[in-house]
Amino acid sequence: MKLLFITYDVDFDEDVMEMLNSLGVTGFTKWDRVLGKGKNSEPKLDDPVWPGFNCAVAVVISDDDQERILEELKKFSLRLDGKGFKVFVLPVLTVI
Repeated sequence: MKLLFITYDVDFDEDVMEMLNSLGVTGFTKWDRVLGKGKNSEPKLDDPVWPGFNCAVAVVISDDDQERILEELKKFSLRLDGKGFKVFVLPVLTVI
């Protein structure tokens, strides 16, 4: 199993959630109004100086679904030129 930690600009929220649903992802944990700064991006601190914020979604997927789901996430990232969208893939060792 893998944990996908997906962070993205709030403007893409509807697209990301629809994509996950269309891929058959039924379980997730979502955080709204996530603040931060990436290596190659402007800060998103939801204040007058650095407006805007992100969302984050954590999804656990099976190894069988990994290639199919990651391929669609890569296509989405390419359409955005990688801006405002990141996916981190981590191994899931145990679920309690």
